[in-house]
Amino acid sequence: MSNVRGSESGAGSPGDRNEYIELYNQSSDTIDLALFHLSDFDAEDSICAWTDERLLIKYPGLRIYSTKLYPFSYCLILDREYTSDTTTGGYVQPYDFPDSLLVVTTANTTIGNGIQNSDPLIVFSNAAGCTTSFGTPYDSSDFFPSDPGDGISWERIDLSLPDEVSNWHPSLDSSGATPGRENSTTDAFDLAVDSKSIFFIPAELKSGEDVTISVRIKNFGLRATDEYELLIFDDLNRDSIRQIDELVSCISGEMVNAFDSVVLFYVYETPAQGIHPLGFEIAFSEDKNPGNNLAFKELTVTGEIGELALSPSIFTPDNDGCNDRLQIDYRLPQPGGYLTITVFDARGRRLHNIFKKEFCAEDRGTVYWDGSVGVKEFPSGMYIVYLEYRYKDRITKAKKTAVLAR
Repeated sequence: MSNVRGSESGAGSPGDRNEYIELYNQSSDTIDLALFHLSDFDAEDSICAWTDERLLIKYPGLRIYSTKLYPFSYCLILDREYTSDTTTGGYVQPYDFPDSLLVVTTANTTIGNGIQNSDPLIVFSNAAGCTTSFGTPYDSSDFFPSDPGDGISWERIDLSLPDEVSNWHPSLDSSGATPGRENSTTDAFDLAVDSKSIFFIPAELKSGEDVTISVRIKNFGLRATDEYELLIFDDLNRDSIRQIDELVSCISGEMVNAFDSVVLFYVYETPAQGIHPLGFEIAFSEDKNPGNNLAFKELTVTGEIGELALSPSIFTPDNDGCNDRLQIDYRLPQPGGYLTITVFDARGRRLHNIFKKEFCAEDRGTVYWDGSVGVKEFPSGMYIVYLEYRYKDRITKAKKTAVLAR
């Protein structure tokens, strides 16, 4: 905690007394912190026991007069003046400390030379052969640490991962900090699914055919995970609630990193003719925002469809993962002929041959167009997709329109 709430400078100010450093012992051994030193690279301090019993008036359950950090427990290095009677600027003893928390301090009256927002820290012991750090102290090119916000502490996301920029985040706790308690970032899981990231291949289905469903799972949280499942169900009664007899499939999750996404696939074999209101639900007990874990998209299965189908009717190639490409599904009378699929603009000018007289060994397929040819991107507007299929002396033709929006 470098940017304490309240004024930052001056004797007795919050910035002069409310800074702290939290340590966690993730080993099965008791560690004597008296063997350790800390440095903010402006000054070096030794760690010593807290002996000011005034701290116990507000926090009677704390451990003081000791430097022994028990296994799997927290310790707080407090500024010696945290309990000072000479205070200005308010915010006197502002933090909420849990019982049994070990509190220690430094030999000097400040932690280091006063912790600045840009100060990295290192805690080390030659005797114990142990070192830990904050702020990537040996990397001067990453501009970290920085100001996390007024009254907000930096928190390590995953205690098992190294001191890297990606493994720190400003506290998500409503108070701005969690001194002596589990970091608010440790369980910051948030997976999401939405209807714009669900695709059917082919987009229009004929009775008796299989459909491949792709579902993009997005991770808006701070932690990577694969400990979730994707439940697909056919919401027959349209109550938006998954019933046992509506379940179509349960798909094991794949690893998805923080602020990233992953695509899961499922082949739905020969769904019955009609409209299927499919539900897609992320089952993840640790998700902190279940409100974005459920999405619906209708699958239509018809008796017969034409030779050409486009989806979506408006596509937006902006690389946001939603409707970035025009999906072109085609069905042919029989395999063994030669296929041409061409894109025209609204004035009938030929822009791009997706296929040009290509031999087709299959009687159906799916291709995509992202609104460009090479490095040239076409502007917003209406575009025509034209299909021509030649099989011996028979010619099959079809055309459909779609809108590109940038």
